[in-house]
Amino acid sequence: MAVENKWVDANVAAGKKGQPSKIMPGQIFGMACTFEVAAANDDGSIFKLALIGGNMVPLSLSMNSDAIAGATSYDLGFYTEAGVDAGKAVFMSAHDINGGFARGSELNLLHDLAIEKIGQNVYEILGKTLTTKENAYVLALTANTVGTAAGTISVYGTFIQG
Repeated sequence: MAVENKWVDANVAAGKKGQPSKIMPGQIFGMACTFEVAAANDDGSIFKLALIGGNMVPLSLSMNSDAIAGATSYDLGFYTEAGVDAGKAVFMSAHDINGGFARGSELNLLHDLAIEKIGQNVYEILGKTLTTKENAYVLALTANTVGTAAGTISVYGTFIQG
């Protein structure tokens, strides 16, 4: 088997410019928010967390929460700023959060992101191109089955400027 000594970014290997987040340390941006889910919230409720640039690259997203009885199906992904589903479950799909996640036992919110999409820009993860992408997308937690009790949810994460 041959010993390799090459750039893993095809553009850089071809002598072209590569995406900065893939070939060198990039500028990190973080977000953190805490909110309350009410017992009176209906299924299908959308909790908008942050406005994320289309060129950003997700590095980590985590959640801590109270135990929320009946909260058995939550998605994490993106909507356009106009409220259109752009990939509402791209990071987490139909996840049961009713047991809660204490500090030290965070839920990795990127657990449904396909391994081949690690390092991609948000717009690429959503299947968009440079000509079809939005400038920014709304990162949101969608409660397909919101639950029957109130509780606190905290979401925090980091993105690299792509």
